Amino acid sequence: MAGTHGVTFTEGTEQSQLVAQEGAIMKPGTMSGSDMVRGQVMELSANKYIALSTPANAAGILVDDAEASGADVEGNVYVGGKFHYDDLVWPTMSSADKKTALEALQARGIIVDIDITKVEATA
Repeated sequence: MAGTHGVTFTEGTEQSQLVAQEGAIMKPGTMSGSDMVRGQVMELSANKYIALSTPANAAGILVDDAEASGADVEGNVYVGGKFHYDDLVWPTMSSADKKTALEALQARGIIVDIDITKVEATA
């Protein structure tokens, strides 16, 4: 709801602050395989973005939620820039696998604001 003097106040949940710095690069792509949420770490398979399953194949971060469980959908994926680690969505994986995924993202120009040695497993 609008506040006074052009200030806007919000109540409830707010969208994540996924992007850590201006200049994030995104590109359109086809999402496939399952419903996915903003910030989900993705991999590229057969020219389609799918939820990450092979850490070394990490290739992007989903811009907006995508309902792809019934059929492929078009969407956008971040392919470059700096991002907040706490707002990324990971599958269940070990800390070693997460580090591998972060290294793969970094090799593609996707930088995440965490010391890679402090990454913990996801349950």
